[in-house]
Amino acid sequence: MLSSIHPKQRSTNRARTWLRILAILAPAILATVSFRGGKTSAQNFPALVGRIEGDDLEVVTTTPTGVETNAAPTVVASGSDVTLRSGHAFVMLNSGGTISVCGPAHFKLVKSAGAVTLALDYGRVHPLLESSDIFTIYTPTIVATPIAIAGATRDLTVGLDQGGEMCVLTAQGAMRVEPQFSDQSLIVPQGGTVTMSGGQIDSLRGDPNACSCEFSRASLEREKPAPPPREIAALSRPHEPEPKKMDSVTSPPAPKEEPVYTVLMPALNFDASSPTPPPDPDPQTIMLVREVRARSSAVFRGHVNPAPVQAAVAPPAAPAPQRSAEDRPSEPAPGLFDRVRNFFRKLTGRAPCAGAGCSG
Repeated sequence: MLSSIHPKQRSTNRARTWLRILAILAPAILATVSFRGGKTSAQNFPALVGRIEGDDLEVVTTTPTGVETNAAPTVVASGSDVTLRSGHAFVMLNSGGTISVCGPAHFKLVKSAGAVTLALDYGRVHPLLESSDIFTIYTPTIVATPIAIAGATRDLTVGLDQGGEMCVLTAQGAMRVEPQFSDQSLIVPQGGTVTMSGGQIDSLRGDPNACSCEFSRASLEREKPAPPPREIAALSRPHEPEPKKMDSVTSPPAPKEEPVYTVLMPALNFDASSPTPPPDPDPQTIMLVREVRARSSAVFRGHVNPAPVQAAVAPPAAPAPQRSAEDRPSEPAPGLFDRVRNFFRKLTGRAPCAGAGCSG
């Protein structure tokens, strides 16, 4: 816990604080000093920190050739003064990592010997640091330093409004908070939320949503223009898709319904005081019950139309009965004279004359 600051200690600590700030801002101050002669080399320009994109912001950078004022998207150099009037901004650091900014905000970025310092005047910043480089956030009252846990990514948020109210949110990693006018420090653990006022802690259980600054770079991407229409010539006949071969899927066989049997028998008794075991139950008292599921009878509902009435057809006339050979009149047997005549005719080779008109 942070103790209150005694008024007598402020005068002794202010000099130490200003010396620390001047040591960090020295590279940016030296970069603004003009050099003798009209020619300047590339080494005289401030080091690049990253690139920034945003809605309504202004980036002011002091170079050996003068002061440059640019709007987003643009590069951010060491000592650049960034003012975000409204909306959001997104900084991509060259050392690896990003900084989401929620406006209105005003801050300055300084890079020296690989360490990056963000001097926050007001606003909310959400650094997501992937590298192990030193990153420090300076405010008028405190100094916040993110701490990586087991070399993992540092994901933290620091918010400061113009009235002096401040919040610290540690989503991944911890953060060391040091007041500007005190030698004491506080470690905010991972997942903690702290609200402060005037460098003093108000609450250790603040609202994370009130201190969050989530901003996706995808919202900054401009919509790509639609490609110009192309002339379409006569198209060839589309290929018909080949029919897919359906694998023969055999349905699983229906489970067989096996009968369920239940055995009903009298309860078994045991008497510890009896030297002999009790007799076995009589088999006639044991019942074997088979469970049967009754099937519902089929019921057909509807009506039956009567068959159409057909016209009466006269039965065909019965054919005349044919006379059998027995019913025919038998011819008279030939006499003796006829037999002799037929005998001589056979000898002479003449066919016998039969029927009417034949003469003997």
